[in-house]
Amino acid sequence: MQMRDFADERVDGALAQVVDGMGDAVVVREVASGEVVAANGAVEDVFGHAPADFRELDAEAYAADPERAGDARAAADRTARQGGVGRFRWEAERRDGTTFWAESSVSSTTVGDREYLVDVVRDVTERAERERDLERFAEILTHDLTSPLNAARAQVKILRGEVAGGEEFLDRLDRVHDRMESIIGDVRTLVGDRHREPDLGPVDLNRVVVGAWEAVGGGGEEGEATRADDAGGSLIVDGDLGTVEADDGRVCRLFENLFENAIRHAGDDTDCVTVTVSSIPGGVAVDDDGSGVPEADREQVFEYGYTTGDGGTGFGLNIVAATAEAHGWDVAVGDSEAGGARFEITGMRESDEGS
Repeated sequence: MQMRDFADERVDGALAQVVDGMGDAVVVREVASGEVVAANGAVEDVFGHAPADFRELDAEAYAADPERAGDARAAADRTARQGGVGRFRWEAERRDGTTFWAESSVSSTTVGDREYLVDVVRDVTERAERERDLERFAEILTHDLTSPLNAARAQVKILRGEVAGGEEFLDRLDRVHDRMESIIGDVRTLVGDRHREPDLGPVDLNRVVVGAWEAVGGGGEEGEATRADDAGGSLIVDGDLGTVEADDGRVCRLFENLFENAIRHAGDDTDCVTVTVSSIPGGVAVDDDGSGVPEADREQVFEYGYTTGDGGTGFGLNIVAATAEAHGWDVAVGDSEAGGARFEITGMRESDEGS
């Protein structure tokens, strides 16, 4: 059954045709009435319910915990109606009683004088299982490796004071310890941030961007092309980036990881990378003149553990994606004009305090 066979007179025909062609399960709700007015054929593959059933089903009838799913959906609806994309994860129940983890992306669209909320639903059970594995891995790292790592650092410090010569080998040990600490820190960030909602407030993006650059080894004043000798690159902040509603600390880590990624992938023939941060409609773009991201890798570049650079933990860009997702933003990667990578973060909502 096609969606337009189910949709009533309240659903525009063009909207029905667009949604009907999507591969993901899509449910359309009318804001004024709160009713489900349309669903595409893919919902039957995901939930086991025929599209026509969704008109009669309560909105939480296919949730294992209706109250929790309803609260999460209500929060996502608010984000969508404010111009963003609301996302939430919930335990769904199929018609046969089996359960799976579903992720919904909610957006708002207006056709004529009617406003609709469009829910795109995906089965993310496999990803949820990987995340649980990562959480168990994080527990091992934080509890079982931190103390031995601190002890190893202490031994290196003692050796430096008591042994003459061999400094280059001690330096190598320090670099190994630094890499271990970086991995532990990245995993803590991923797991810790996932279990809390963003602490939203007005965030001056110019301030955060410059602070993040300095944190990875840069320096200089906001708005200037600044040299970062330690990091091996320079930063250009192109004008006023604006003030958005966001979690200050998490957005800072987002930019830190984007900058570290640019520096790490500067390319064999590039002595230093230039990173440019500029304003685009609904967000910001981060461009570099490094080696870029091959088109074949762009679908997996944000996944756990994916890295092509020396010294990378494989978590940096996943932290970027997770931070964007937590805020209801979208992040995409493409080519910069200089031939490097271009990351676009969109869906940002301007802060009332900054407007």
